Amino acid sequence: MFEVRQSPVAGRGLFATRKIAADTLLMEAPVLVVPGAQRDALRETLVDDYVYEWDDAGAAGLVLGVSSMCNHSNDPNAYLWLVPDTESAELWTIKPIKKNEEITVSYRAEGGGELWFDIIDG
Repeated sequence: MFEVRQSPVAGRGLFATRKIAADTLLMEAPVLVVPGAQRDALRETLVDDYVYEWDDAGAAGLVLGVSSMCNHSNDPNAYLWLVPDTESAELWTIKPIKKNEEITVSYRAEGGGELWFDIIDG
């Protein structure tokens, strides 16, 4: 259904290997939760670019699946749903995706927010 390959936008990306309908569950994956007390050490690593804010106590969640290869878009075709009760994540399509189209998500927190990088149009 999808594969990781080079993206014209930024590094690697996740691409559809066939047409995928809207509202399709692409992936379920466990999340490794890093306690807030360890977050400062994590910020000193490349891994910090791949984690999500997990809770109000400063914990971070690292999704252990290929959704980490999804690049950002201001007009994404998928979204990552974090499920705290099961420490898991689900990657869902929000519109139809064509074969060979890059699967993208928004990195912005719900309600907006600043990004830590400049957006490159691909």
